[in-house]
Parts: sequence; C-alpha cells; structure tokens
Amino acid sequence: MFRSICVIVLSCLALPAIAQELPDLREARTMIFAEDGAVSWEVIGDPALTETDVATLDQINRVQPQPYYGALAVAPDAGLASEITALAANYHDEENARAAALAACEANRAGEGAPCIVALVIRPEGWEPDRALQLSAQATAALLDEYRALPRRSRVLAISPGTGRWGVGEGREAALAACGVEDCTAVVEG
Repeated sequence: MFRSICVIVLSCLALPAIAQELPDLREARTMIFAEDGAVSWEVIGDPALTETDVATLDQINRVQPQPYYGALAVAPDAGLASEITALAANYHDEENARAAALAACEANRAGEGAPCIVALVIRPEGWEPDRALQLSAQATAALLDEYRALPRRSRVLAISPGTGRWGVGEGREAALAACGVEDCTAVVEG
C-alpha cells in the first residue's frame, strides 16, 4: 500500500513539471524565426532539372512568395510546368512540407514515370536546423497576435505537424479543438 501511495504522489508531483516543459510566449519568441514572415528558399539541384527549370524555381518566390515552411515537388520526366508538380506551404517544419509535397506529387503521378523529387524548399529567414520550436508563418503570426490577446495563465498554442494546421485557445482542450486534427499537440503555453 505504501508503494502505491508513493507512486501516486510521485506521479502527481511530476505533472506540473511536464506542463512547465512547454515554452511560454517570452521563451517562444526567442525560439521562432522570421516574425515578419520573411522567407528564404533553396533550389535543390538535380540532374533531371534543366537550367530553365532552375532559373524558374529561383524566380517563383520573388514573383509570388509562399509562406514558410514549404516545398515544391516535381516529376523529373514530366517537367516543372506539369500538372503533376505539387506545392505544400505553411507547414511547421521543412520535413513535413517536403513529405506533403512529395505525397501530392506522387498521387498526381499515379505511378507513371520517374518518382517525384523535391526541387525547392521554403524556409523562414534566418532558419537554422534543429530549432526546438518551429512554426508556420501563419502560426507565428497567431502567436504574436491571437495568442498574446488571451489571458496569460490559460493560453495555449497547438500545432499539427502533419497538416500545418494550428489553433489557439484558453487551455489545452480549446487549443487542440481549434487545431482540429488528430496529430495536434500543444507547443506553447502561458
């Protein structure tokens, strides 16, 4: 019985520490990139891309900027201007943006021709790999606006890494519900 009580007490003591692991607004602001939504992009060279393709990709974000994180996937044998080409933008990290673009491109390709490749990635200005908190451009804006407007003690920001969705609310349940998909998780609290 004593052991059961100790386990229960230790479990209860551990709960506040777990809740405190999430950064608050002040900490989150030091962890995020490009509060103003500024982007940088990288064309991923591949032998299947022509010089014209590379020049076109380099101009895409100059002409019509897309929000970070994003990726553009192409089927090399279909060409850049093909209906198979897919863009995924406004994700919370590069890995999920790449995965979404590739999945959409492969679905468009329907098993015909060469497998899709990622030809362009879009990142926030000042991006560095392995940052503890990465948010899409829209979620970053929401953190600095909608999130900040909520009562300090109960505000939470939740994100869906797999879809790029996000939500803010008073408490975790409200933020997760506002995010609205199964893989939503709280990332900023307080």
